[in-house]
Amino acid sequence: MPQTQQLLQGRYQLQKSLGYSAGRQTWLALELSENPPKQAIVKLLAFSPEMQWDEFKLFEREAQVLQNLDHPRIPKYRDYFSIDKDAGEGLCWFGLVQDFIAGKSLQQMLDEGERFTETQVRSIATQVLDILIQLHGLNPPVLHRDIKPSNLILGADEQVYLVDFGAVSDPTAVEGATFTVVGTAGYAPLEQFWGKAVPASDLYALGATLIHLLTGISPSDLPQSNLRIQFQDRVSLDARFCRWIESLTEPDLNCRFSSAAQGLEALKTGASLQKSRQPASSRIRLKKSPNQLVSKIYKRGISLRDIPHLLSMLRSVSGLIIMVLPGLFIFLMLGAGINDYSGNLLERLSLMISQDPAGLFTILLLLVFMCLSSPSIKKISALLGSLKSAAIACFGSHCLGMDRDKFILEKRLFIWAYSCSGSTSEIQTINLIPSDGSVRLETKMKTYCFGEGLTNTEGEWLVEEIQDWLYSGLRSCL
Repeated sequence: MPQTQQLLQGRYQLQKSLGYSAGRQTWLALELSENPPKQAIVKLLAFSPEMQWDEFKLFEREAQVLQNLDHPRIPKYRDYFSIDKDAGEGLCWFGLVQDFIAGKSLQQMLDEGERFTETQVRSIATQVLDILIQLHGLNPPVLHRDIKPSNLILGADEQVYLVDFGAVSDPTAVEGATFTVVGTAGYAPLEQFWGKAVPASDLYALGATLIHLLTGISPSDLPQSNLRIQFQDRVSLDARFCRWIESLTEPDLNCRFSSAAQGLEALKTGASLQKSRQPASSRIRLKKSPNQLVSKIYKRGISLRDIPHLLSMLRSVSGLIIMVLPGLFIFLMLGAGINDYSGNLLERLSLMISQDPAGLFTILLLLVFMCLSSPSIKKISALLGSLKSAAIACFGSHCLGMDRDKFILEKRLFIWAYSCSGSTSEIQTINLIPSDGSVRLETKMKTYCFGEGLTNTEGEWLVEEIQDWLYSGLRSCL
């Protein structure tokens, strides 16, 4: 078995073990034939009776493919050799040598607690797609078939490198022949497990990898619905970028990007394969022109989501009633003190005014002073504010108006209204929050939410329409 400091082929001195499994080893080595000696990666495979023949075929195929590849972000092939049984202590070993890439794998970074931003993930996606465009454009196409965080290296030069071509496709495979199942669960699409990998299969693996980087959770550990990875509620993304990743990871090949070039173009333009449609029963009214967008959202009715707001309204009304109860009590007591008249309350008050106007006036002044004292004003103001907020949330309409300079967001119920505004150019992202059906609009300084209670279909359609309008303005300025 190879050991540290062992010299292979008279030129590769093994320095550090980077990984091993049954019959396989990966080493960091020094190529002593270089001046000065240069680091290299040496992958070794032991040819033993227990080894599956397919393992050797994949190892040999990796060497053949790397030998014919020339991309600045794919480790360059250096050598392929065999070690006889005497030198290999009873086993015949095969070795593959390639360039060493200084850096960390994305999986290492995840394991160290790194969380990737949307900007970082976009950059990674762009660089990997650039590599795949060349691989898939070869004749015949070269399919990697095992894209995942551990096979992507972020180099010291901040560039992303694609490594480990041990699962690369066989361009000479005959249709109908037996196949070797390759790929990693969670990253490989269904068609790959049936031996029918196509360029879009690498795109699925890339999409699953991006989901892992954004959520910090392996795609195999995320929930699925109709075979689709459910990640949207765990991230805060630009709606277009989120739909783009969804298009990468569509289980159905017909709904997935067909090529890396198509995927890269869609990433740059913010396009997705499928455009949302407004539901027939939607309560959203939208008007768009090249320079203006107005969206009004009407309240559909009371739902379970409104229960907290209704309870808040009840508390506010109860608090206001309690504030005026002392005054009502005094009036009732004064009216009860008139023994010689037994009419209704209004008649009693009228009689009180005629009999003792000075005393009644004094009491009224006392009541006004009590109600208008600083603590009372603050309490009444807080109760009215809470009532207003809850009433608008339950029964009000939301309106978003935008032009190329500014936007205004207003929530209104009769004469009650909230409004806020900002600069359209400062809008960074607009996305749907599925948990409460609201749309979140983020600027450089603040975050705004509106449209609470929208269905996912309504929200996705509205977000897409707003994004389309914003991007159309951006393209016209370029």
